Amino acid sequence: MSLLIQENIALKPYTTLKTGGVARYVLTVTNLAELEEAARFIAEKKLSYLVIGGGSNILVPDEGFAGVVILNQLKGVSYLEETEDEIILEAGAGEVFDEVVSETVQKGYWGLENLSAIPGTVGATPVQNVGAYGVEMSNVIVGVDVYDMKELSVKYFSVEECEFAYRESFFKTDKGKKYFITTVYIRLKKNSTPKIAYADLQKRFLGEEPTLVKVREAIISIRSEKFPDWNVIGTAGSFFKNPVIDEEHADTLKKQFPELPMYEAGMGMFKIPLGYVLDKVCRLKGIRYGNVGLYEQQALVLVNYGDASTEEIKKFAQTIIDVVFRKTKIIITPEVQYIETK
Repeated sequence: MSLLIQENIALKPYTTLKTGGVARYVLTVTNLAELEEAARFIAEKKLSYLVIGGGSNILVPDEGFAGVVILNQLKGVSYLEETEDEIILEAGAGEVFDEVVSETVQKGYWGLENLSAIPGTVGATPVQNVGAYGVEMSNVIVGVDVYDMKELSVKYFSVEECEFAYRESFFKTDKGKKYFITTVYIRLKKNSTPKIAYADLQKRFLGEEPTLVKVREAIISIRSEKFPDWNVIGTAGSFFKNPVIDEEHADTLKKQFPELPMYEAGMGMFKIPLGYVLDKVCRLKGIRYGNVGLYEQQALVLVNYGDASTEEIKKFAQTIIDVVFRKTKIIITPEVQYIETK
């Protein structure tokens, strides 16, 4: 079995935002032997590299990528019984995340149901510390296996070593970028209390028992109402991070906008739901410039309605950033990773 190497490949079909130019090389990796071959190829060519799983959280330049793109196709799902009440899920980084979530729910294992219908692959979830409806990957991950692309060696990172924070991890740092996540280990429970504290979920279960299957179904339904189908319309889901501000700033905003929700984030900081700010404070929900806009059902979602370029998306996003700052003095940042041409 040898590594598949392709040259001058358009990246647009590999990203959910449906933008981006041509990659100099595209390598498809299905096992560790091929990953080592890919690492040696990159070292030999002295090129930078970009890993793409589902392509759901990246914005590729219109000029393309001058280095090597690695398509992560590392598969495999297994379950290891750790205790009478807990199961450890071992999932290959190239597995489609929602397919794995669906399988765990079908098996009756709790832990990932609140993360239903999120695009992308398993390997991307610890990098971004993906989260939704009160659950983050940092809550369920035990650890990850990685491949050191410089040293050509395998290493295990515990959950503590992953250094998780809100939409952040060690793997987004300069030191962490040399590690290619190959396997993710997740703790699941055979019995658990449903996490339905979010208002949208509570409304769904008034007078009804929130079973595991019903929680997943409810979240899929809620997300389908708020998010466009990424298979049809170009989107990366939530484009911006929810901002975290200090107490003084929070007090100022509360006086200006008494209805603005805020959530304690520890250390005297407060998380602000940006969707509310974009919609109710800045009145930006549904705004559209040409082929780019904020989704009509959820202001946090940026949409490529047609054949928008990456540059159009970046300019539109900057406009949104500027409007929010003028109105609230909140500095917002993209959750989506802007890739450099290199």
